[in-house]
This record gives sequence, C-alpha cells and structure tokens, in this order.
Amino acid sequence: MVEFSGWEMPVQYTSISSEHEAVRTKAGMFDISHMGKFIAQGHDLIEKIQYLVPSDLSSLEPGKAQYTVLLNPQGGIIDDFIFYRQSDDPLTNEARGFMIVNAATKANDKGWILSHLEDSGVKFQDISEEKVLLAVQGPQAESYLQQFVKENLASIGFFGHSDITVLEQPGFIARTGYTGEDGFE
Repeated sequence: MVEFSGWEMPVQYTSISSEHEAVRTKAGMFDISHMGKFIAQGHDLIEKIQYLVPSDLSSLEPGKAQYTVLLNPQGGIIDDFIFYRQSDDPLTNEARGFMIVNAATKANDKGWILSHLEDSGVKFQDISEEKVLLAVQGPQAESYLQQFVKENLASIGFFGHSDITVLEQPGFIARTGYTGEDGFE
C-alpha cells in the first residue's frame, strides 16, 4: 500500500505484469475513487466552464464527454480533466455537467472553477467523498459488466455516458477508458 493524495492505495495485487496482461487480454478493475468528482448545474454552466478550457464545450451533446484541460490566464495548463455533458434538468431547463479531475490537484481545480462561477447562479457540488469510482478496462470489459446492468452497454459509444442501474442501484457509466483498451468507469 502507498499513500497518494490522502488515500491508501495498493500498488499491485498479484504482480504488475500479470495485472497488465489481464487488462490487455481480458479485463481488470481499478478503484479510482480518489479522483475528484464535481457536479454543476445552471443556465450559464457551459459558458462559464468554456471560459476555462480550450475545447468547444458548446458543441458537446448531452450523453457525450470531452477530455480537456483547465487553463490559467496565460494559457498554461493547470490540469487535465473530463467534462461530461448531461441532459438539461427537466424542471428548470438548466445545463448539467459532471467533471472528473485528478486527485493530486483536486483542491486547486475546485478553487479555480469556483472562482469563475461566483455570482453566476451555477450550482456546484464536490461529491468526491460521497461517490465511488471504479474502472473496468480491457477487451472483455463490456461482457463482464453487462451481467450487472440492465441497460445495453454496447449502445454507449466511446466518450459516451449514461445513467444506469447497477445491481438494482442507480449509477452513472462512461466509456472514457484511459488504458489504451476499451473500458468503462
């Protein structure tokens, strides 16, 4: 076990090479709950986050995700993260988004984002300590996961996401793998 950003994390279970092989040939599971998890909602959400990143979030359809970076005023990179465009709130018609940021920079990322949401009416919530984040990566990830969910995982394209039911519990799934193999988080 090693300490990383306040979390005790295993370096390996069996061996690094056997775990690497499993992800390349079958599937492997990673507990990535240490990552920062933010949700935000508001009429100006896309415009406000767009100001912080070089990617065009205005063209991002609900159900899609964008890998991007937070920029400082000089255009330097603060951190990379994934922005998930969710469907608008059905009652308020406000834009909704979910962000996954790196654990080591979570506090700085949160502060930077919040400093640009002041007086905007955008609601922001840090759910990092409330939600588990697991990744299943590898060529057989879809078939392994499919037995635990009702929804058809094949319908979720690369960098797509959806609300789902996992073992009778509400969940969120994304196909934004980071290992070079197919996978879900």
